[in-house]
Amino acid sequence: MVERVEGSPPPAVTGAGPPALSRRRRFTAIAALYLVADIGYSFFFGALNTILLQGGVRLGQLALINLLGLLYAGRFLVGPLVDRVRFGSLGHYRGWLVLTQLVLVLVWLTLVPLDPVGDLPVVLALMAVGLAVSAVHDTAMNGLAVRLLPPRDRGLGNGIQTGMAGVSIVLGSGGALLLYSHAGWSVTIGVLAALFLVPFGVLLCTTEPADGHPARRGLPFAEVVTLFRQRRVRTWTLLVVPVFAIGGYVATAVQVPMLLAAGWSLDRIALVQGTLSGLVGLAAGLGVGALVTRLGRRRAALAVGVFWVFALALLLPLSLGGSTAVLDAGAVLAVTAAYSGMGVCVYTVSMDLARPATAATDFTLQISVLGVLRLAMSSAGLAVAGAAGFPPLIGVSVLLAAAGTWITAHWLRGHHLSSDPLDTPREFA
Repeated sequence: MVERVEGSPPPAVTGAGPPALSRRRRFTAIAALYLVADIGYSFFFGALNTILLQGGVRLGQLALINLLGLLYAGRFLVGPLVDRVRFGSLGHYRGWLVLTQLVLVLVWLTLVPLDPVGDLPVVLALMAVGLAVSAVHDTAMNGLAVRLLPPRDRGLGNGIQTGMAGVSIVLGSGGALLLYSHAGWSVTIGVLAALFLVPFGVLLCTTEPADGHPARRGLPFAEVVTLFRQRRVRTWTLLVVPVFAIGGYVATAVQVPMLLAAGWSLDRIALVQGTLSGLVGLAAGLGVGALVTRLGRRRAALAVGVFWVFALALLLPLSLGGSTAVLDAGAVLAVTAAYSGMGVCVYTVSMDLARPATAATDFTLQISVLGVLRLAMSSAGLAVAGAAGFPPLIGVSVLLAAAGTWITAHWLRGHHLSSDPLDTPREFA
């Protein structure tokens, strides 16, 4: 019998029984899917901005790109459509993924012969299509991840997910810029398009677990309303997740300005934040995923939160002008590791709270809070740093992280999954 706290939804058990795929194949599918999770977003909002600025495009024109980001930020709005529409033999979420990946490859290939500056209107139009399709793609990917991972595998599965998503950011931003500087636009876009063939090939060999909980028909967006009627889901999404993450987001918003103020070159910043951070994030994601499996949700989140506070405190010397390059780089990479660990904890618990019939909507909606918070804190952090300086801002981020850790650990006392032998109530106490 499944024990759950009053007001919480039933645990999201995938399908009517254990998934047909082996554990190794499920983890392989998760790794391949999330390899491309943020390639498009990080390229369009990172590498492309740099390419256009280098080509003489004005900042005012680049503002259009930021506005197009709303197409992706609201991806949870397509969740009800993704949850309800199925594609016969292709599978439910697998069908959505196969179709959207084909469209995304076509969009990337259409960009190949274009000049990013001379054909800017066409590039922006294709970018808008790509972001809209990516919103559907990533929502379906979240739904399939919930279905593939039973409760006992969600820690390690989300560790793989978080780590590979970090790798995808490196590939779409720093990696794309490096390739562009040596091989040009056409080769860079062609390589990024080819990367989408990796999860496509894996999907063709992946059998989606049976859907034992068909989505109910009803009013559009009823899934969103009924999700937030659950008290614990509402508290987790709107209170616990924001306070757990806000301290880190405040600090990371001013990392690059602090590094520049400390005299770092752009090449060194790119090496640490664009390359080493991806490797550290991957290792941290896998490590914390294993920690969640071994210790349970609450103890793992508490350990990550304590390290989160410690890592942010390491930024204080950098905020005062920097110490040595090695120590400053170590502080930045420690924050990256804590950031990845926080993501694993949030994703794992959010997956626990997702209902099987509306997995794409529920999971995407819960984790979308992180994206909104990151955007808000990026602007607010820079504004506060401009007025008060870096040291007070880092000090506040440490205090916020400490408070967020305590609140998260306290909330997780009531998060039970007694149907999972690795997540007994005793582990969360």
